[in-house]
Amino acid sequence: MLNTIDGLEKENMINKMKNIVLLISLFVLSIVSAQDCVIQKEPNWGSDSASCRTNVSLYTEFLKQKNWTDASSSWWKAQESCPKYKTNLYKNGTYIYRKITSERAKAKDPNIGLYVDTLFKIYDLWISNYGNCNEIKLKSAGDIMKFVPKSKYETAYGLFQEVYANNSGALSYGDIKLFFYSAIYMFNNKKIDCDAFLTDFEQMSDLCDKNIKSGIKVDKFKAVISFLDQSIAPCASCDKLEEIYSKKVAANPDDMNLTRKVFGMLSAKKCTDSDFYLALLEKVLNDPDNPPTDKDLINAALADHKRGDYAKAKERFNRALEISQDEENKQKCYTMLYDIALKRKNYKEAFRLTSSMTDNCIANERKARAVATSASDCGTSALERSLVYCLALDYADKACGKVGSATVNAWKGSLLPKKDLIMLDVVNGSEHTVKCWNSTVKLRTRD
Repeated sequence: MLNTIDGLEKENMINKMKNIVLLISLFVLSIVSAQDCVIQKEPNWGSDSASCRTNVSLYTEFLKQKNWTDASSSWWKAQESCPKYKTNLYKNGTYIYRKITSERAKAKDPNIGLYVDTLFKIYDLWISNYGNCNEIKLKSAGDIMKFVPKSKYETAYGLFQEVYANNSGALSYGDIKLFFYSAIYMFNNKKIDCDAFLTDFEQMSDLCDKNIKSGIKVDKFKAVISFLDQSIAPCASCDKLEEIYSKKVAANPDDMNLTRKVFGMLSAKKCTDSDFYLALLEKVLNDPDNPPTDKDLINAALADHKRGDYAKAKERFNRALEISQDEENKQKCYTMLYDIALKRKNYKEAFRLTSSMTDNCIANERKARAVATSASDCGTSALERSLVYCLALDYADKACGKVGSATVNAWKGSLLPKKDLIMLDVVNGSEHTVKCWNSTVKLRTRD
């Protein structure tokens, strides 16, 4: 059976498994190690160059064919013939066994432990031949979290922490997600408290933000941020966040980076009602050395909006628009200004704001709502109100289905019935001017 697992002969595999010292334990014992991986591009064919050449060629071809079993058999022979052929030998070896282990895990193979042990044996060989480094730490920590998170999460967490401390830029979006995955295990098993858990959250969120601002795999990093936001629920109650961060801010009152970070987090979690939040808001918006960013102003405006202070919210959204270079933030401002205008019955202002919305379907949906909401104020007669709803329905027809059927039916129900047209001496389908909106529509009826 072991031959089908990895291409090794049974006796050799048993002997190797007896002597395996997992890479995990080697990491724990290694206090000093190289951080930058050795890269060897020129081949070292070893003492048996013929065997090395043959088996490197074989495992490479099997690798291309995704024939993991045969690739593993030839890989081991290559590793024995020329253990320092190239550093890429071990990258390929871990890749082959990662694939094998993933397939066996999906098949719920009871011998999955053998595959996992062999995968980490290859990491062990990689280190013994070329030394430890950040790449190995990240890859092995990731494989721990993929295959043995319940038993080895603490080791993975430590490895991720080491790399973050040495070179945070080395973490990819996948590394960040797995790092925080290990932090979740640490928190759930009471190895770290809420304070440390939220520190990890802040650090990983900052890394994602830096990559997004640099235009690097923006969608991927945004997806990771969404995962991070969803994962801090146990420590994300407003009271808990305020308890932790009020102490940090009090201990570092002049650290505006910290103040802005806490302000942004509380804003994102809608924890905007406390005196602590309002104090942060004032500090951020009145920092003489660093004027508020568009994001700062949007967060402040959202807090104003939540408290019903629409005048102040409107002023801050407009300020954000004046300085923003981010289209997503601009669209958020237009959306909220539209909402404020409707709440204050400024229907034409709301309608005007839709012209700045980049999604035509959404713009027409909002035009329809602005017009329909104005019916009671615009129409002085049943016919005029009915015409307002006709105009709203015209915009709804262009909204790509974004106006719900229940809303459309309600608007249709507000139209005049055919029998009333006779008394008004008007014809269904005739054109009329909607005075309030200075638009022409064809008359519709409810039936």
